[in-house]
Amino acid sequence: MRGMKLLIQVAVFYFIYKIGVVLQSTLEVPVPGSIIGMVLLLVLLLTGLVKERYLQGGANLLLVYLPLFFVPATVGVMNHFGFLSKTEGLIMLLALLIGTIMVLVSSGLVAQKTAASVDNKAEATGVMDDE
Repeated sequence: MRGMKLLIQVAVFYFIYKIGVVLQSTLEVPVPGSIIGMVLLLVLLLTGLVKERYLQGGANLLLVYLPLFFVPATVGVMNHFGFLSKTEGLIMLLALLIGTIMVLVSSGLVAQKTAASVDNKAEATGVMDDE
């Protein structure tokens, strides 16, 4: 019975993904269908039309196997090792590294500022977590 429940939950994720793909191809939107599907899932969860507990088991199952989904991408990069070892490839890798560092630093700074702002508001209103 548990296996059938997990299968249905994963099928719901796939169905939402396929809806996103169909919307993308029908509307010719320059956004991947998988992204549209994720936004659709987010809207369904935020509006309460789909409850988190109904999909949690399937989501956990997919998260366990998530690293396996990156293996084809890694193999694809290795197929282009010749390009990556040339000057253009090294410039691209350097740009990716710098961009990644910039995103990490800026995300960390925004998170720190947000946390400080929330703490300041909590102190100003007298609401404390320890109470």
